[in-house]
Amino acid sequence: MLVNYLKVAWRHLLQNKVLSFINIFGLATGMTFALLVYMWVHYERSFDTFHQHKDRIAMIMRNVQFNGVKTTFQATPLPLYQELKNSFPEVEYTARTFYSADHSLLVNNNKFRKNAMFADADFLRMFSFPLLSGDISSALKDQNNIILSAATAKALFGSLDVIGKTLRLDNTYDMVITGVAKDVPENSSINFDFLVNFDFFAAQQHFNERGLSWGDNVLLSLVQLREGTSMATFTEKIERLLAQKVPETKDQFFTVQPLPRWHLYSDYANWKNIGGRITYVRLFLLVGIFVLLVACMNFMNLTTARSEKRSREVGVRKSAGSTRKQLWVQFMVESLLTSVLAFLTSVLLLILIYPFIRDLGFEHIHLDAFNVQLLAVMLLICIATGFISGLYPALYLSAFKPIAVLKGSWRAPGGATWFRRVLVVTQFSISCILIICTVIIFQQVKYGQQRNPGYNAMNLINVQASDDLRKNYDALKNELMETNVLESVARSSQPMTTLYNSWSDFTWQGKDPAANIALDVIMTDFDFEKTVGLQFTDGHAFRRNYSTDSSGVIINEAAAKILGFKNPLGQTIAEGNRRWTIIGIVKDVLLTDPFKPISPLVFLFNTDHPNAVLLRLKPNVNTAVALNTLKPIFEKYDPAVPFAYTFTDQDFAKKFATEKQAGKLAIIFSVLAILISCLGLFGLAMYVAERRTREIGIRKALGASVMNLWMLLSKEFIWMVLLACTIASPIASWMMNNWLKKYEFHIAINPVVLIGTGLIALLIAIATVSTQSIKAALANPVKNLKTD
Repeated sequence: MLVNYLKVAWRHLLQNKVLSFINIFGLATGMTFALLVYMWVHYERSFDTFHQHKDRIAMIMRNVQFNGVKTTFQATPLPLYQELKNSFPEVEYTARTFYSADHSLLVNNNKFRKNAMFADADFLRMFSFPLLSGDISSALKDQNNIILSAATAKALFGSLDVIGKTLRLDNTYDMVITGVAKDVPENSSINFDFLVNFDFFAAQQHFNERGLSWGDNVLLSLVQLREGTSMATFTEKIERLLAQKVPETKDQFFTVQPLPRWHLYSDYANWKNIGGRITYVRLFLLVGIFVLLVACMNFMNLTTARSEKRSREVGVRKSAGSTRKQLWVQFMVESLLTSVLAFLTSVLLLILIYPFIRDLGFEHIHLDAFNVQLLAVMLLICIATGFISGLYPALYLSAFKPIAVLKGSWRAPGGATWFRRVLVVTQFSISCILIICTVIIFQQVKYGQQRNPGYNAMNLINVQASDDLRKNYDALKNELMETNVLESVARSSQPMTTLYNSWSDFTWQGKDPAANIALDVIMTDFDFEKTVGLQFTDGHAFRRNYSTDSSGVIINEAAAKILGFKNPLGQTIAEGNRRWTIIGIVKDVLLTDPFKPISPLVFLFNTDHPNAVLLRLKPNVNTAVALNTLKPIFEKYDPAVPFAYTFTDQDFAKKFATEKQAGKLAIIFSVLAILISCLGLFGLAMYVAERRTREIGIRKALGASVMNLWMLLSKEFIWMVLLACTIASPIASWMMNNWLKKYEFHIAINPVVLIGTGLIALLIAIATVSTQSIKAALANPVKNLKTD
């Protein structure tokens, strides 16, 4: 019986080639992107799942209230480490960590820039980063021990047999290799090319000499709780530890973020976790389901629309003894066969389009024929699509009454017509919602990009300052300026697109003793304002011919408001025994999140330990030529590492990476939804034109114009699309208003977007329907009526 059903289904597909193509291609398109979304969602949710003790590992976070804003930071104080080890028996392991990028590793003539993780020895016991060689218990025992990743070991030595060998770190320290770790997986929140004992980092940063206290937050603190310990109980116990140690920190306390939430739940506001990438995971999972449903709706619509052509077949089969159940199975087999063909087409489409969509956030997903879970999900999507698509048509077609059908008195019930209309309206509603969402996402991104950062990011280059560059800075600067490709050079405690320092112990005349105020800090020297392009509103920059300027400070407008001086110039601020005089005021400088308020910022004259060398290219210089000119100079003064740099405008653009990816994906989904909807509309228009062929012929013979006939065939579809746009606008507005609330600085939804989307959808629908309605209106009425 099943073989017979398959034969009938195959014949039906061949007899209706255009309809079959629309159904198969529509379902295939929906399945393709449903599979892509599943693989992307699966990858995003797989982060850190490979750690054996993931449910017992957490990061200590710090909730603070500065400048009236409740904020959550990852940085914690140095004394917390010993407190966790000595006073919290529920803590099995704890580790201090600090991630640091672009360190030089030198072996003979092999030199590389690699990323470091400084961590205590228990780090390897907590996390599942297995050693391919070396002993976990002793690999990070001493300060001069280093563990390389497998890829780093091969790059430096060409082999994994490196235990006991030495290399030079930052062209200063000789390190002994005590382990080789398996390369960190792609889906890891923690990444490193090599590991070094945290005590080495503490020694280089002179933590002991600086006497860091509970008020100095410089590192990440990680814990692994003992088995059976409640994460919630531990959180309650540690919450008020900071207030106990430093009573004046009443607006600061610790909290805990479990490892499984690090990747997807990284955003905090008002001391509460408000999500993160999980927002986009849920959003695109929902959108992927919607796109697939739109494709399923096409199948239902077109199958039920052509019910008249199947009615006699049903009547004959029922008269011959077929039961409704048998007919239901037959039509479900047809649907499943269509779904299988669509699935095979979708796999081919997936292979063909993957190279073109890798850069849209799909670079980490892979089609693996041996991945049982992926194969199971693919099979489930195929079966579910066939079942959902065919369920209503099978119930509808199998319910025909044979007597009415064979007498010729059967007419499609009004409910079926209304069901098809509902499906069309639903399809275009989803399409309109996606288009509106896409436009608003890109408007929000553009809003952030157009925000004045308070400096000139174009032609500004950042080079990380190594120990060698710090030692030779004056000679380096002089030689760089002699190249005639640079306008200026300056050193700084940080690049312009991040924040390294925020101090809460500044004092000034008139400050409220109870106020908890933090000022962001950039330490720099002469020519900084010229190099980065600061925009002064009053005062001046640090000047070489005025020795007093070295004890001056430049503030931004937000800091001026916080300090509260009527005339800030000439006023002083202090931090401990150090005092600075305000010599300049600049426009607000945007360092971090472009969608958050500007923080108060001060620029201090300090050249002790710069982390960045900033270069301003001349505007008319060829960039490639300039970089080739600068490269040998940097390699002369920093021989241990290859010349590496970043452009500030590109670093600033990375701040919008998540939103841009969401926008690009939304474009794809919008195009797909409208394409699939139009395929269905095309099929319905073709069916309507075919069904009303004789009516059109009579009307044309009686003098109806092409425009009259076009309106006759198109007006129902136009009203359905207009209704869809009317439904979509408030839904999309509600959705995007909720999304925009996560940004403190955001656009207002413009009604023009809603109206414009409706017009676009209407024009696309009219164009689609017109291909069939105009064709039918132009047909020769004599040919259509000659058999009547």
